Amino acid sequence: MNPPTVTPSVVYSDASAGIDWLTRVLGLKLLSRYPMPDGSVAFAELAWRTGVVFVSSRAPADNPWSKVGIASIALAASDAETVRRHFHQAVAAGADVVRELHVARTPAFPQGSAQFDLRDPEGNLWTVGTYQPKVSR
Repeated sequence: MNPPTVTPSVVYSDASAGIDWLTRVLGLKLLSRYPMPDGSVAFAELAWRTGVVFVSSRAPADNPWSKVGIASIALAASDAETVRRHFHQAVAAGADVVRELHVARTPAFPQGSAQFDLRDPEGNLWTVGTYQPKVSR
């Protein structure tokens, strides 16, 4: 298996709560977590299938990472049943679902992608869907 070559990084004011939300609501798996002496999160890695999402606490104002904004991240699921399962898990967890489970069709994926969208507690938009981007060489 090839390692991921693009990895999103999400910065939270409360990274511990962000990690809890990602694992509890979306089912990401915590791979590593490196705490700071003050209890903030210096760095964490969470897995989604073959991909990884980096998570950290927002840095102090003098650090460039303090200016990281709200993100939009798409998680590719293996099939529509997996999307449905994650949707029901998110609803049961009380997630802020901003677009219910549906089939999206666009010029990029005219065959359709079963998907839903939700916001985490700090405003990041997460999409779980069946669209699988292809990298051609």
